[in-house]
Amino acid sequence: MRRSALADEQSGLLLLDTTVLTYLTDPRNPKPEWDQVVLGRTLVLSFVTVGEILHATLPAGWPKKRISDIESRLQAYPVIPGTIGVARQFAELRRRFWNQLGDNDLWIAACALSQRQPLQLATGDSDFDRIAEVFPLVLVRPPTSS
Repeated sequence: MRRSALADEQSGLLLLDTTVLTYLTDPRNPKPEWDQVVLGRTLVLSFVTVGEILHATLPAGWPKKRISDIESRLQAYPVIPGTIGVARQFAELRRRFWNQLGDNDLWIAACALSQRQPLQLATGDSDFDRIAEVFPLVLVRPPTSS
């Protein structure tokens, strides 16, 4: 059976967790090993990652121009919004991992898992490993050197 066009399109999508987004975009903390992971992929953010990045802009003293520049860069990415489907998946994850994992990580995982074909998640955070043991969450990381 041939995969659908939607499945073909989604296979190129890669959801970034907040930390990976900063690795790719913050010149003060480069992690070049992530460049190969994202090469040729369409990078997608969750609404939670957008919120976490914007939250980081709130410290006193940041000029409005700098915040505006960050918001403009975020607009370059497709964003998975909070929907009923995402909230339903979050509720299931939270029921399973209550008081074990942070809500923001659960929301990000919910964004990946709630899609018709779950999106792969680029993350360096080992908390997502626990989710992937129970749910069909596919994690993407740079190869480890031996």
